[in-house]
Amino acid sequence: LGRVASFGLVMMVGTLGVMHYALRHGQEADALTLAFTTFVLFQFFNVFNARVEFGSTFTRGFFRNRMLWLSLTAVIGMQVLAVHWPPAQTVFGTTDLSVGQWAMAVGVASSVLILEELRKVVQRLRHKNE
Repeated sequence: LGRVASFGLVMMVGTLGVMHYALRHGQEADALTLAFTTFVLFQFFNVFNARVEFGSTFTRGFFRNRMLWLSLTAVIGMQVLAVHWPPAQTVFGTTDLSVGQWAMAVGVASSVLILEELRKVVQRLRHKNE
């Protein structure tokens, strides 16, 4: 329960932080699109946190689950469509994101996975030293 709450906190702070930054440097629609994309990408990266509770998610079997990778590819494809395809932009109220904005969204959203992997490393080191 604590980890789920910490994941939620990281996602909330990251999404709102990106939105705050984007509001200060652009239009509201751009900020909302960036926040929406960041949140979707948080979910993308958080999937890997659910794969392995104690060890690293980056094991030999990382690419083994074809359905997971197919699903993740579909999610990214749909997000790209929602952000860059004019009919979907009309439906979702999104705007085009630049490469830099995509990089920001990926960088911020990947923090949920990076932080969890670091927590697991610390946990393994503690157990090893006991």
